[in-house]
Amino acid sequence: MYDFKFADIGDGIEEGVILEWKFKVGDKIKEGDTIVIVETDKVNAELPSPVDGTIVKVGPAEGETIFVGDTVVVIDDGTGGELPTEEVKEEKAAAPKGASVIGELSVDDDVIDAAPEKNDEVVTNKKALATPVARNLAKQLGVDINQVPGSGANGRVMKDDIRAFAEKGSTPAAAPQVARGVSRQGQVRVEKISTTRRAISNAMTASKSIIPETVLMDDVIIDDLVALRAKTKDAAAARGIKLTYMAFISKAVNLALREFPVFNASFDHEKMEVTYKDYINLGFAVDTPTGLMVPNIKDADNLTIFELATEIRDLADKAIDRKLSLPEMRDGTFTITNFGSAGISYGTPVINYPELGILGVGKISQKPVVVNGEIKISYVLPLSIAVDHRIIDGADAGRFLMRIKELLNNPELMLLGW
Repeated sequence: MYDFKFADIGDGIEEGVILEWKFKVGDKIKEGDTIVIVETDKVNAELPSPVDGTIVKVGPAEGETIFVGDTVVVIDDGTGGELPTEEVKEEKAAAPKGASVIGELSVDDDVIDAAPEKNDEVVTNKKALATPVARNLAKQLGVDINQVPGSGANGRVMKDDIRAFAEKGSTPAAAPQVARGVSRQGQVRVEKISTTRRAISNAMTASKSIIPETVLMDDVIIDDLVALRAKTKDAAAARGIKLTYMAFISKAVNLALREFPVFNASFDHEKMEVTYKDYINLGFAVDTPTGLMVPNIKDADNLTIFELATEIRDLADKAIDRKLSLPEMRDGTFTITNFGSAGISYGTPVINYPELGILGVGKISQKPVVVNGEIKISYVLPLSIAVDHRIIDGADAGRFLMRIKELLNNPELMLLGW
């Protein structure tokens, strides 16, 4: 028997939601066949079968949560052995170490008692079964995790349990019963946020809690860029490429990052070390039906404008269809966010931690501008640069933004790579 565990998907992922089972108990399966699709914080992951055989047991039902180390399926691969029992599962859940997507996951030796004694006094001197992430959340909220009733498997304390305990100041059972979903003004609706939105929430909280950012804004006249795109978009379309302004902006950012490498770096505050990267993995924010996704183009500085346009379109389509792979989401070095697509000119973009900067791009509009003492109507592009002020000073941010403006104002410089 092969007991296939939910593990080794990607760093930082500790749980997922079963979206779709591709096989059922009794089905024969071949190595590499997709068994199930799991929605995680980052992507929809297709889990392939590690062996040939017959499925004899499946994990949680569609819509239910599966945790790192839990059984996905048990496959009869012809090697013999017995079907894992619930007792075996409980024993493994209480073991000192369990499976993790990046190695071994530390787990406490004890679990919460299955039921209280007859006198209804709950034993509280045992350690709760919980992940390190949950324990860290409890510490941040000032909650004694051993006092929190767990709603997970084997009494595992989940992050939602900790938040509910912190909000109520007691166990949910001890809280006064109140009517839910009704107010004097009318009906209300309470919904759990999606795993994607939860990942966004965690990332934004980390960024705003850790990074002291500063933001600079300016406009750039892009008449020549508009003319260049108009001349070349048909040639791009003949190759099946949709040539957007984002491709040109990405090229300008790549060239500027080569000249200002600190903007392509990351900072470890505990070690007081800046890591400079000799590669540029350019991320860009994509608005999807399930929330903001930020894939990145690997080695973006080695690509032409046409190649950048192709990569941007392909990754954006994958993000919208929830088909991004984890490598396409990992290891970004700098990010561009385009709030101009929503009709907004200016904004203060939030840095994609642990990166050190992000460029915000506003909507292009025609405005009267003064050129050589005369007023003319020009195409104007608003730009916003947010930087980690621990490492990057405002003057450096200004020089970086001015270089991007120079390249967009004179697009022939981008074509010359100068």
